[in-house]
Amino acid sequence: MDKAQLVAMLKAKGLDIAEDSLKELLETVLTVAEELVKKSENKYDDLLLVILPQIKPYLLEAIDKLDGQVG
Repeated sequence: MDKAQLVAMLKAKGLDIAEDSLKELLETVLTVAEELVKKSENKYDDLLLVILPQIKPYLLEAIDKLDGQVG
């Protein structure tokens, strides 16, 4: 195995780990945001309860493409 192959292999593994971590982070952020919106007395931020689930698939798709591959 030459140096370029080793770097490519390690880079791919690192990006896979980054994707998994970002997916978990996104879930946590969305959960916390939902809880905070529900506790807030401001009714305008309730719109986020409608918007966040709609944008979640797009965010997950962007995270999945971090390594340049789907899946």
